Amino acid sequence: MKIEILTTGDELMSGLTQDGNFQWAGETLTWLGFDVAYHTTVGDNKEILKSVFNTAKNRADAVIVTGGLGPTPDDLTIEAVSNFLNVGVELSEPALEMMTERFRKIGRKVSDTNMKQVYLPEGSKVLLNKWGTAPGFSYEVENTVFFFLPGVPKEFRAMMEEYVIPELKNKNPHMKKSCQRLVKTFGLPESEVAQKLYGIERAHVKLGYRAHFREIHLRVSSSGDSFAEADALMDEFLKEIHARLGKYVFTTEGEMLEEVVGNLLTLNNMTLATAESCTGGLLSHRITNVPGSSTYFLEGIISYSNEAKSQILGVPMELIESHGAVSAPVVEAMAKGVRSISDSDMGIGISGIAGPGGGTPEKPVGTVFIGLDSGTKGAISREFHFHGTREEIKLVTVLNALDMIRQSLLNNV
Repeated sequence: MKIEILTTGDELMSGLTQDGNFQWAGETLTWLGFDVAYHTTVGDNKEILKSVFNTAKNRADAVIVTGGLGPTPDDLTIEAVSNFLNVGVELSEPALEMMTERFRKIGRKVSDTNMKQVYLPEGSKVLLNKWGTAPGFSYEVENTVFFFLPGVPKEFRAMMEEYVIPELKNKNPHMKKSCQRLVKTFGLPESEVAQKLYGIERAHVKLGYRAHFREIHLRVSSSGDSFAEADALMDEFLKEIHARLGKYVFTTEGEMLEEVVGNLLTLNNMTLATAESCTGGLLSHRITNVPGSSTYFLEGIISYSNEAKSQILGVPMELIESHGAVSAPVVEAMAKGVRSISDSDMGIGISGIAGPGGGTPEKPVGTVFIGLDSGTKGAISREFHFHGTREEIKLVTVLNALDMIRQSLLNNV
């Protein structure tokens, strides 16, 4: 089965919006074992849309179209499909019912403008949208099945998983069974990860690399005649990855680093507090983005000035004056201070020079110290020298702070 993904919208053609829907769908379908043979992007033009629909019909077995199903005048997909199929439109009662209920819950009524969205090409099969207002629909033309989905990424991905992928699997009954895992690593560049995994390839297992800002992600896909066979191949392969990469693997389930840290804190029944200077609360933000973080995260203090470090955290001013605010003794004292204030099991302190100014020959821009204090091993600290923009230095600092917490928890703090 050859699949074409057709993304629509003037915002894509102008470059104002990145084509994230194709990136996600192409990667997802490929790793599931489907053949994504074509990708077309087109603007909001009825005649051009009609033309590309016809081209796709003649060369693909399944066509996934995203975008153009909204209520505004430039949402032209339904009209273009009707012209392409030479059919009229008809009211979809299930789609209207779902839209009405969704609007009722937020205290609104369906407007005349929104009604445009629930009139679908005659003979099409509605794909109810549980995540937004625009319904999708599918239509079979000769031997090609078309899926028309909203362009909003959250809605598009959810409807792909709910409707499109299961239908594609039904149309490919003899496809091998497969399973996929997203392995994430931190602490090694892509070249070193690849070197450590050299020669790991084997039959019926695919491995792909993707750099994701200081993290290296590994997409692993295994296939077999049964799900049990695919799972067994996956388990064996993941054990080999762990054996080669060790502590640099922080998840094989695709979680973010802060989620892994939260799980470890919960598992160890431990609490955390943070004292941040150069990161300005970004570490606390990442930690509290995880649902349920209130069970282990107690407090976050942004001690940006030297006075705040001294008055709030109790860092001796003479320590700051003798070593500098960006130093190992100061971040260790910050970690101890915030742990004492919050009565947490672990405290972390961060101070650095994010730039673009403020650096010196001894401590250039990108110099960062991270301190960690726990009740069992006392305070430790690490010195880092990062490169990049101010935002990049702040982000990589947070990633390293999270990884320090993770490593400490894995080593029984």
